[in-house]
This record gives sequence, C-alpha cells and structure tokens, in this order.
Amino acid sequence: MRRGFNLFSIGGIKISIHYTWFVVLGLVVWSLAVEHFPHAYPDFSKVTIWLVSLAAALLLFVSVLLHELSHSFVANRMGLGIRGITLFIFGGIAHLGKEPDDPGTEFKVAVAGPVCSLALAVIFFVAYLALVTEFGRTPVVAILEYLWYVNAALVAFNLVPGFPLDGGRLLRAILWKRTKDIRRATRIASLFGRGFAILLILAGLFEIFVTRDFGGIWLVLIGMFLQQAAEGSYQQVLMRNALSGVRVRQTMTTDVVHVSPELTLAELVESFFFKYRFNSYPVVDGPSLVGMVDLEQVRRVPREEWHSVTVGDVMTPISEGLALRPDDDAVDALTKMLKSGWGMLPVAEGERLLGILTRRDVMTLLKIKTDLGT
Repeated sequence: MRRGFNLFSIGGIKISIHYTWFVVLGLVVWSLAVEHFPHAYPDFSKVTIWLVSLAAALLLFVSVLLHELSHSFVANRMGLGIRGITLFIFGGIAHLGKEPDDPGTEFKVAVAGPVCSLALAVIFFVAYLALVTEFGRTPVVAILEYLWYVNAALVAFNLVPGFPLDGGRLLRAILWKRTKDIRRATRIASLFGRGFAILLILAGLFEIFVTRDFGGIWLVLIGMFLQQAAEGSYQQVLMRNALSGVRVRQTMTTDVVHVSPELTLAELVESFFFKYRFNSYPVVDGPSLVGMVDLEQVRRVPREEWHSVTVGDVMTPISEGLALRPDDDAVDALTKMLKSGWGMLPVAEGERLLGILTRRDVMTLLKIKTDLGT
C-alpha cells in the first residue's frame, strides 16, 4: 500500500491516497450516476445526477477517512503510534506502529471505527429527515439519503466477526482475553475471516454467472482481499511468536560497508556497487551517520552527471524513522523496513553507526527458529 501520494496531516497522522483509489472513485461515481440516482430521483437532470454522484462518492471516502481516523486517534492514545492512513481501492487502512499488547487495547481500537460510522449514519439520517420534510427531494437530500445508508452498511460490514475486519478484531480481543493466547485467538478469528471471504467470493460468482450481474466482480475481489489479509494476519502472529524477545543487536551485522557523502556517484558505482554488490549503503560523515543511498537514487541521475554529483546530493538523510536502535524489537524492525521500502536499515546509537540489519537477516533467523521448533 505504499504507492501513492500524501494529501495532508490531521493530528500528526499523514493522509495519503493510493493510486487504486482513483479507480474505485470513478467506478462509484459511474454506478451512482447510471444505476442509483436515476432510479431513486428520476426528476433530476443528467448534469445534476452526475454532480450529485461525484459529491456522494467523495463524501463516502470522507466517511471512510473519519472511520479510520477514529481507529487512529484511539490507537495513538493507547500508545500504538499510528502515523498514517492510506485510502485505496477497498477503502482505507491505518498503519499501526505496533500491534496491541493486550485484549483491552485491541477492543478499544477496533470498536472506535464502527462507533464513528454509526454516529455518522445517525447524523446523516436525522439531517435527511429534517431536510426532506422541509424542502422535498432536492440534490442535498439525495446525498444525505445515500450517506446515511452507506455508513449504516459500513457498520454492518465491518462488524462481521471475521479477521481483519473490525468485528474480527473484536472477536479476537474477546477470545484473547478468555484464552490468554493471542495465537489461538488470531487463528480462530482468521478462520471466521476466511469463511466470510469465501462466502463473498461464492456470492459474487453467483451474481456473475447466474443473475448476469457483473457487479459481483466486486464481491469476488473484496473476498479475495479479505482472505489474503486474514491469512497474512495469522502468519504475522506466528512470526511475532517465533521472534519474541529477539533484539536488533542479536541479528545485525557489525562489519558494515559505508560510504562518504563526498563520494561522486561514479566512484560509488565503481568502488561499491560493482565491488560489494549491495543495493544500498549507509552514509557516514566522520563519526556521524548522516544518510542512506541506494541504487535507485543513482539511476535517477543522468549518467553524464555521475562524475559531478555526490552521494550527499542524492542520499536520503537519516531521520528517526530510518535508523534502528540496538534494543529495538526484531519484528518491529522488519515492519519498519517493509514500510520504508528499504531492504536494509542502519543501526545507530545517537549518531554513531553500530551495524546494519537486512530483511534477509531477520527472515533467516525466523527460518532457523521455525525449523528448530523454537
């Protein structure tokens, strides 16, 4: 979910849009303009229908954003460190800094989204009743009618007790509290999630091949997405169990090849990329870690400029989110690598480079512990 661009920040939470969001926005606008509003409001002109459809679709995603913000604000209050929300083809996703440590936290974070959507449904419904009584079936009334209905549907869908939906997270929290075993709780909630996903896929196939309604394609796609997410969530818990207690200092490489920011790109390619064949390198200026440079950053510079452009000109400066600390949890470090897009991250204490951690380091340790049953 990393491809896209940032829009703005709310309360320190970055809001971004994935490229697939534009696909579903266009499809929602088209379906509302062709199917829903012409039947529900036949007196509207074509121009009015398309404008109402666009406004309704955009406000739908505002509702989804508010749903995810509710999760995020509660999660941040519970210390989970939500830093971003991405809107994409199936709605939205909040990026957790870490998973909840106890079932109570899990329950509070999970219930926040449906509560928000329920509140929105009630607000839109009350506004709809007030305006339709006073002004009749106007474009604003049409939008409000759609929004209360779709937010109510969002509540119902998300409360299905299948992981990773909010209802599945609530189920996991309840089972986790009763069994004291997050692995077992996640497995059961994931099974419910996969079962619901299969039902969606079958319902979609029925619509496509029996009723000839190609809107069933969306049920199939959503079902496939939920099935993969449910399986992935359980695998993540297994990984966390296997690497429980492992720190970055136990898996990092201390013999680190690093480069100077004053090195030209030509020298970097010849003396480092060709010689050591790593995709990225930490950049050290004297005793201080100052950045990271990788092959993609070099490729963006025209080859004829490699002799004049330096590593310092193209590197990514070190920030709190890019460097690891030796006592960081290995699973959290792997999650940070996956989210950042870097195949390796430097390990530092203050500004001093201590080592480097790669995805391969963590996954190799995971394989060994799994093979040994530890």
